[in-house]
Amino acid sequence: MNLPPLPQFLGSVGHIADTLLETAETYAGHAIPPLQDHWKAPVSLDSGLERIIRESADTKLIRHCSALYYAAAKRFILHAGATDVLIFEHRINDAFSSLRGAHNVLKSISEIQIEASPDEFSDDICRAYSRLTLSLIDRHPIRSARFDELPDVVAPWWLVSEPNVYVFLLLGITGCARIVQPAALPSDPDTLLRFTADLVGASESRIRAALRSKNPDDAMQREFSRIVSYL
Repeated sequence: MNLPPLPQFLGSVGHIADTLLETAETYAGHAIPPLQDHWKAPVSLDSGLERIIRESADTKLIRHCSALYYAAAKRFILHAGATDVLIFEHRINDAFSSLRGAHNVLKSISEIQIEASPDEFSDDICRAYSRLTLSLIDRHPIRSARFDELPDVVAPWWLVSEPNVYVFLLLGITGCARIVQPAALPSDPDTLLRFTADLVGASESRIRAALRSKNPDDAMQREFSRIVSYL
C-alpha cells in the first residue's frame, strides 16, 4: 500500500476530521435544537482570555469561552435580522486554543496586573484580543448568515458581506473593553454590543486598512488600543 508523503497524509486526515466535525455540528443544530439554544439569553463576554494564555492546559475554560463567543455571535446576527445562521463552534475553540501559552507573542500577561503600568496593561490586553480576533477571522467560524431582507442601520452591509470580520471585531473589542475600561461601558450585554457596533462603524476605514497592512498583528493591536482609549 503506497501512502502519500507524511505531511500531505496528515493534512488530508486533518481536513477529513474538520469536515466530520462540521457535519456533526450542522446536523446537531437541526436535529437537537435545545443544544444550540444558549444564545437566546443575553451573553456577557467575560471570556477569561488572559487565563487561557496563562493556564494553557485548561481545556474546560477554552470550551467555556468558545461557547460564549458562539452564543454571542449567533445572538447578534439573529437580532440584526438574519433568518438563519450556521456557526461552527469547533473553529472558535481552535482560535482560543491557538493562544494557549502564547507568552512568546504577548508580554508576561500573567504578571501585568501586578507589575505593569496602566498603559502597559491596556496594551497587553489589546494585543491579546486583537490576536484572538485575527485568529477567529482567519478560521471563518460563521459559515452562513441568511437575510431575507437587508438589515437596518444597526447591522451594516459589512455584516452581510463579511460576517466573520464584522462580528468577531465586535466581540473582540467588547471583550477587551470590558477588562480595560469596564466603568465606561453599558451593563446590559446587548446594549454593549450595539455600543461597540457604533465604535466599529466609526472606525471602519481604519480597521480595514489595519487588516490589509503588511503586519496586521501590530496594526490591529494599535487600532484596538485607540478604540479602547477613546472610551
